[in-house]
This record gives sequence, structure tokens and C-alpha cells, in this order.
Amino acid sequence: MKNIVTVGGGTGSYTVLSGLKNLPDVSLTALVSMADDGGSTGVLMDELGVLPPGDVRQCLVALSEHTSIVRELMNYRFNEGTLIGHSFGNIFLAALEKVTGNFVRGIEVASEILKVKGSVVPVTSDRAKLFMLLKNGLLIEGENKINHSDVQDMGIEKIFYRDNVKLNENAQKAIHEADYIILGPGNYYCSIIPNIIVNGFKEAVIKSKARIILPVNLTNKQGHTTHWKVSTYVTDIEKYLGKSIDIILVNNEAPSREQSEVYRLQEGDGVLILDDLEDKRIVRESLLSDLFIKYNKADTLQNVRSFIRHDSEKLAECISQIIKK
Repeated sequence: MKNIVTVGGGTGSYTVLSGLKNLPDVSLTALVSMADDGGSTGVLMDELGVLPPGDVRQCLVALSEHTSIVRELMNYRFNEGTLIGHSFGNIFLAALEKVTGNFVRGIEVASEILKVKGSVVPVTSDRAKLFMLLKNGLLIEGENKINHSDVQDMGIEKIFYRDNVKLNENAQKAIHEADYIILGPGNYYCSIIPNIIVNGFKEAVIKSKARIILPVNLTNKQGHTTHWKVSTYVTDIEKYLGKSIDIILVNNEAPSREQSEVYRLQEGDGVLILDDLEDKRIVRESLLSDLFIKYNKADTLQNVRSFIRHDSEKLAECISQIIKK
């Protein structure tokens, strides 16, 4: 039995976990960022004082072995009335936090109800308000504002939590017992880095025996990582982590013309990542999904999501081969 820990949030973790849960002899733990404060999640946090449920919901659904109708229920978004834009799953998790008095306990109850294969663990139990200081002195407060800001031209001085945001004990235990830790894929500054900068995360990874796998993102985010290359991602994340990446997964399949054209219209030039790195740690495979994502019109409170994505099964098969070797 191999212990695999995934690190991220939202769509990226959903994609990885959806494939990995089908691998035999694997124990999964999803560490989830608690920095999200946008969309339905942000509204529930402000109105109910709960911790962010959105990314946790996606991981629970990804790992659920329940019927498809239950998974659809968790992702169902109301398209009218006072609940418009909210997903049922977000409200469900917010209610469980209120009933149990504890977000972590609420996730455990949800995991039992949804027949989750593995564990979903918030990286911290503390309120995690994300800040980004730019080199011109501008301070941006909140993950959602950072996500919608052009920070690249000004330059990033640092990204941080103002309060003492500590690593969850269960998260620390999972890292120490892990055989493999998968970082991402996902929104670099809003889903991946927010986990790494939690107090105690880096130290736990450094002490861990786990091999670290980095599935490099398929696209850059305009205003955050425009024109980044594979080498840029590897160098930058190793700077935050304080440890070398062991295995670098790089997609070697080009997106379709339709995917590329629509993405460029939305994000501009420099969105496709140049594979510039010659390194023995690199594993190159076809990892791209050929599905063209269409969005729920009821998703009025959520940000535009990426539609050039990894394929869950291809990614899982690639990781399975790495484990076997």
C-alpha cells in the first residue's frame, strides 16, 4: 500500500483525485487550501462565519464512491431565488460545520455520508486570509482579489498570511507518512502556494521520506505567470518549498486549435507553457483532456474556470507507472 498525498485546491485536485481513487493498493489524502474567499464560498464565509467549503467539496466529490446522482447533488448550483449561484455541497458543508461545531469534524461526517475513498484534510484549521505585497508597495488582501489582479508587471515582493496560520495536525501526519506528495496542478498563487506557505508545511515536507511529484500546469494565468516555462515553475516552487522536486510531469500533447484559440481570446498571448527543460527528472506523457468544458450558467458567483485541463485517467496512469518503477 502506497500513501499518496495531493496538495492543492479546486479543479486541479478534483482532476488528480478522480483518477487516483481508481488505482489499487493506494491510500489517498487530499490536503486542501483554506485560502479561497471568492464566489459562493466567500458569500457563505461572510454571512455564516464558516471556513471555506468550496475546494473541500470538490475533493469530497472526486473521492466519493457513492452513486452519480449524489455526486451531482453535491455539485448542484441553484439558478434562481436567494440561493442563486450557491452549490448544494457548499451549503451542506457549512451546515455540518455549524452542527458539529468544527469544520474538520464536519468534513469527517461528510466523508462517511459520501462514502469517500481516502481522506480530505484542510491544510489548516485556522482562518487563512491570504495577502500579496507587490514591489511597488501595493498590498492586495484576499485570494479572490489576488486571483483577479494583474500582479506580474509590478512584481511580487511576497505572498503571506498576516496571522499565524498553522499546519493541521492531521495534515502533518499525512505528510510524514506519505510515499508520494503531488503538488498541483492548479492556480499557482491561489491554490498551490497558499498550502506551501502555511506554517509547518515546508518543514514537514523536508522531514518526509516522500518523493515529490510536480504535474506542471498546462497553461499560464494572465497577469500571474504569463510566458512562464516549465523551468520557471520548477525553479519557483523549489524556492518556496526549500527542497528539490523529484519527478516533473510534463504534457507533450498540444491542445486542439479550438481550445487554443478560445483560450488566447480569454487570456491573451503567453498562456501555453514552453517545455524548455532537459532534466532526468522529467516524465513526458500525453496528459491533456480532449473534452471542451461547458459551464453551468447558474455558476454566477464563481470565477471563470480553465477549460484546457489534464485528463484524470491519463494522469493517474502516468503516476501509477511511476509508482510501479
